[in-house]
Parts: sequence; C-alpha cells; structure tokens
Amino acid sequence: MAEDLGKKLLAEVEEVGLDEVFQILRLQSETSFKSCFNLPQLDRLVLEIIQESASIGSKVNKPVQPILELTSTSPGSGKTHLLYHLTALAVLPSDLGGKESCVVILDTDGTFSIPCLAQQLLLLIKAPSSTDQEIDDILLSSLKHIHIFHPQSLASSIATLTTLPTYLLDASRHYSLDRAASFIALASASAYYWQTKASEENAALFASTAAPLSKPSKQQQQVPAAYAQLTTALRSASLTFRCPIVLTSHHLGGPVNPSTTPHDHPADSSHALRPSLPAPLSTLPTLKLILTRLPVRKFPAGISLEEAAREAVDRQAAVEAGKYSCVVNEWGLDERVLRRLQRLGEGKKGFGFRIGAEGLRMDGGGENGD
Repeated sequence: MAEDLGKKLLAEVEEVGLDEVFQILRLQSETSFKSCFNLPQLDRLVLEIIQESASIGSKVNKPVQPILELTSTSPGSGKTHLLYHLTALAVLPSDLGGKESCVVILDTDGTFSIPCLAQQLLLLIKAPSSTDQEIDDILLSSLKHIHIFHPQSLASSIATLTTLPTYLLDASRHYSLDRAASFIALASASAYYWQTKASEENAALFASTAAPLSKPSKQQQQVPAAYAQLTTALRSASLTFRCPIVLTSHHLGGPVNPSTTPHDHPADSSHALRPSLPAPLSTLPTLKLILTRLPVRKFPAGISLEEAAREAVDRQAAVEAGKYSCVVNEWGLDERVLRRLQRLGEGKKGFGFRIGAEGLRMDGGGENGD
C-alpha cells in the first residue's frame, strides 16, 4: 500500500530545470493579461480563459503569452477590421490610449489594407484641438511601427518567423528598436491550407508509385511536418519577444446557421466550431473567437409592396449600421472553463462592434472600449 502510494505521488512530480524555474518566476513577475491587447472586452475574455485553464492545467504553473484565433465561416465577418483596431491600439501614443509598441503582421492572403488601417488610426486619434499637420505626424509616426511581411508560401511564413529576431533587433532596418512587440499576427493561418494539402497528396502519390527501396526525397519528408514547424516557429517568436500571437482563419468546414436575432448582444446560444486547421496548429490557440456579421431581418412572407417600401428605410439603416459579434468558440474547452463562461452570462461571452465608413467602433463604449 505504501509503495503504491509512493509510486503515485512520484508520478505526479513534474521535473523542471533550474533555468525553467527562473524563466517561470520572471514571466510571473512580468506577465499581465489585464491589458494584453489594450481592449477591455477582449482582455477580460483572455483573463477568464487563461486563469481557469491555469488552475486545471500543469502542476507547475507556467505563464505563457495568449495565442488568439479569430475565425469565421464566411468572408466579410470583421476579422481584418478587428485586427486593424488591435494594431491601432498597440502603436498609438499612450496619451491617445495606445501602448506605444510595435506590431508584426504576416499578410499571407494579401487583404491587410494600409488605407483601412490608416482610417482606423485616424478614428482613434481623438484630438479635436490638434491641427491637421499634428494629426498627420501622429499617423505617420504610428505607421512606422507596423511591420508587414508578405510570405508567398507556408515555407516562407516559417522562414519569416524564424528570422524575425534578426530583423527586429537590427536598428538600421526600422524605427522600433526601443519599442516592445505588442503582438505578432498571422493573417491568415488558413491561406496555404489547400496548397499544402495538394503538396502532401502529391508526395503521397509519388511515394506510393516509387520503388519500395528508394529513399524519400527531402521535400517529401518535410511536407507532412510543415504545420508542426509553423507551430514551433509561432511559439518560439512569442517566447522570444514575450508577446501574444494573433491568428486569423477562415473555417474550412463551410458556413453554419448564425443567430437570426439582430441585437447588440453578441450571443444567444452556444457557439462551437470544430477546428479545421491541421494539428498541431489547431491546438495552439489559448482562446478561439468566432466573428459573425449579424444578419438583417428578412421581409416577412406575404408582405405587400407598400409595406416593403415603408420598411426599406429602416432596413437600409440596419444594413449601414454594420453590426458584428465576436464570441468564444466553445469547441474543445474544458468543462470547468465552460462553466466559468456560463457564470459570466450570455452577454459576457463575447462583445459586439460596428464597422462603418470611418472604421470600427466598439459597442457599449468608446472606440477602444472604455
């Protein structure tokens, strides 16, 4: 009995090196998720998920930077606009509500628009007494600290992440050496899914038709491990710069039926989308969010032409309001994490925002959610 108890207790011991202990202590003293993204609605969700996950996770509480996934089932759901907003909050001066940091964007699908980002920055520069020249100076200064890369393949994305330290620590190549990295964004993580899948299938076909004794080529050996390498590169970059990672993705499983009730609260029911990205990338995020554009109520059946004309103005106003929701993806969450979210109430499992011609505005407060 005593021997069995000893074995059980020994099995529960987690062995770590002294360097890991020092690393954990340093992270515990530095890491704060209360203003991780400088957006209260999002930071609250990050804090809830991380705290509950830490209490049921490893016996040695290792603080790690959050890794956020923004996903949707259809285009035009607000992922990129939310990324503009987070980027603007990161690079703006502190007296304007920003973090005075820098941001790294890997624009893999070519949809990250500088004019749209500049529009979002202008929306957040609340300085009515400032001259146009002063506003332009703030805008240009902020844009200098946003580093955008355009990798053309999964392999080039991995290479870009791997060489980030060389780039960011070189003062001759940018203006951000004295700024911390607020986050690194991969937009989108699903950009090269079909390209990579085709390469894997071609490699498998070649392997099945090649001579059994022939040695697999280097490319054949590396293709299946591509997403594992990407996951490792993202983790390494997060650890090196002590910053969160933001992934955007398009859910490859196709559209689902969204809530048909157009209101300001983001969620009426449970939201759960099965991961569509390959493992281990699909298991990397600590918090997954589903973004949706809230639908406008359809014309009821049997409505007359006169009634439709009377409702046209209201319907157009609803369309122009551009209401969006962002809610926690509950797929795969631990039961205790789900219970904690349920205790928050339906209106606290996410947040809403609006996208108009001038940019993104958060619901229930100012542009930065205050």
